[in-house]
Amino acid sequence: MAQSLTQPPTEVAIIGGGLAGLTLAIALHRLKIPSTVYEARPEDYNLGGGLILSPNALGALDKIGLYERVRSKALEFDKLFFKDDQDETTDIYYFGSKAVYGYQALRIMRKDLLNELVATVRECGIPVHFNSALATITNTDPNPADVTQDPNHNHNVEFTLTNGRTVSASLLVGADGIHSTVRSIFLPEAKSKYAGILGINCVVQRSQLRIPDDYGLPAIAMGKPGGFLLVPQKPDGSELYVGAQRLFPELDPAGWNALRQDKQRLYSMIHENKAEWPDIVQSALEAMPVDSMGFWAFHSLQPLPSWLLSEARNVILVGDAAHAIPPTVGQGANQAVEDVYTLALLLSKLSPDTPLDKIAVLWQSYRQERVQRILDLTQQMNAKRLPTAEKANLPAGAIWTESSFLSPDGDRDELGWLYKCDLSNEVESWVQELRLSAGSPLQHAGQDGHQAE
Repeated sequence: MAQSLTQPPTEVAIIGGGLAGLTLAIALHRLKIPSTVYEARPEDYNLGGGLILSPNALGALDKIGLYERVRSKALEFDKLFFKDDQDETTDIYYFGSKAVYGYQALRIMRKDLLNELVATVRECGIPVHFNSALATITNTDPNPADVTQDPNHNHNVEFTLTNGRTVSASLLVGADGIHSTVRSIFLPEAKSKYAGILGINCVVQRSQLRIPDDYGLPAIAMGKPGGFLLVPQKPDGSELYVGAQRLFPELDPAGWNALRQDKQRLYSMIHENKAEWPDIVQSALEAMPVDSMGFWAFHSLQPLPSWLLSEARNVILVGDAAHAIPPTVGQGANQAVEDVYTLALLLSKLSPDTPLDKIAVLWQSYRQERVQRILDLTQQMNAKRLPTAEKANLPAGAIWTESSFLSPDGDRDELGWLYKCDLSNEVESWVQELRLSAGSPLQHAGQDGHQAE
């Protein structure tokens, strides 16, 4: 039987150089754990679009020295306003609050964020290889003879890149997205599934919109066709990311590629029923340049039997490779940060009393529980943005309504479970649980010198 790591790994191979992979590399570096990042795409690749970072992730980024760097590139905000067809606020959803959660939320362009992460990785001296796609994982089990000599310094995970290079490491982390190659090697049946929802989007200039005084942005303007998203981006808020969701049949890969190129079709679809939207939405529709139309096809991933993909627990999934969270409540990127921050701390705590195979099970259980709770919230928020006719057929409780309004003293703070999590304490609780079960005296948190701060 393969033996699990019982001290911090001597080399972590990270497959995927996006938000999850680069953040993990930086967190590990702060803990003096070496890693190397392998990214399939070229360095200048730009997926486009932006994302939201909320207090639960910002607290972790702050502890590893990234918060101020990304904050300087982002737009800060607290609230998402739901507006009716008379421009009146009906609900408020909180993405952040300095007073209550310690941080305002950030809206940042994805490429700006990745540029900062790549710059930090290089400043730390962490190797990152672009144009280096994973081909296959050839071995995950240590040689029994080698284990007897030194189980922790044997690089027992071997893998091959598409350029033919063979590499080894103590641990391999799959941070390679929803269409993960790492996941497909071990769980070929676990494929992402199209959720039947298409988000058609575009970027417009704020100056082109007819925005009523005191309207409040970002906002979702509700009309008969559903909800229309109006989100300022860039630090000065001069651009707005705008768009709407609609039910849409699944296409094959060729069909999705054709739709991505068919800007006029996307433009025509989002302009259907234009007269049924409030005036602010109509002004956004009028401002849309046809050649800038895009879309986001929502995908889901059924809960995996395990994120720990080898007998020795030395191949681990994180981020979208482990769980797919639709963008509706802006938690996909944030949960990826939570995954890698807690995983880095966990790896720094490994010992004979807290071996990887045991502590990683506690980590996965905690992470899956949080992700499922967010998926439940996402489903309610997706329902809220449906057309009026479709919402009428939903059962009671299926649609989110404002229940998390923050009064000055924090009363009715029903999102505290999401934004106020103490990830460091959570990891320490797993360590203590395992040490107690092993009958070992407890070490004080931080006594071993491993802190991601």
